[in-house]
Amino acid sequence: MKIGTWKIILVVVPALIVIVGTASWYKLFRPVPQPASITGTPRDAFLYGSAGAGAEESAGIPYWIWLVLPRIFPEYLPGTGGYASLGFSWEETREMPAGFSKKTVGYVRVAGNCALCHAYSISNGPDAAPTVFAAGPGHTREVQALLTFYKQCAQDPRFNADNILDEVSMATKLSPVDAAIYRYILVPQTRQRLLRGDPVIVDPALWRHSQNSQFDPVFRERMQSLETGLQGPEKDALEKYLKALQ
Repeated sequence: MKIGTWKIILVVVPALIVIVGTASWYKLFRPVPQPASITGTPRDAFLYGSAGAGAEESAGIPYWIWLVLPRIFPEYLPGTGGYASLGFSWEETREMPAGFSKKTVGYVRVAGNCALCHAYSISNGPDAAPTVFAAGPGHTREVQALLTFYKQCAQDPRFNADNILDEVSMATKLSPVDAAIYRYILVPQTRQRLLRGDPVIVDPALWRHSQNSQFDPVFRERMQSLETGLQGPEKDALEKYLKALQ
């Protein structure tokens, strides 16, 4: 091979490696802060903000898969209403129930936060939206039901790229690159994680906290900071809960 050809190879190959590596990082691992509409107040940050410490990286589920699974597999839910049928609190006008955090880390992911167990709602009648309280005693029954739902979905042969992307297309038009990432990476990877029982939605740190929140100093600090942003019945409920932890 001529010397000139080797020089071209030595220039082109590293350049391609840099380009491919940068594009892969951008599409799969680039972290983007959550918008102020989510983190602007202590209450909203608690209900919808990231749990931090890489929660989305370690336990996040791709957003579009999260969105369409209840639509494809309604028979594995206890009733109508999607995720709300599992008992999660859902505020009017909000995109997702309290306790679910939406964040971009390369692609948009959904993970759980403390409110997944600690938010609760009170009915205001059949024709009125429920009142959602930011914090109360932990309850993991809904989380267990959610994980069971995901496992049942993954065990179903309909959990495949064709079915999921067909349903996603009803809600949005993915770019060719994003569609390929979902088809060849995210859908099969997510299914395997669910079948293996890997952390999905609830990361290991959050799960440990759910087992023993009384001795979790980070959780206590977050609760106390939340208290300053609440008013009325919500603040009273949180103060009562914090007093019970003492």
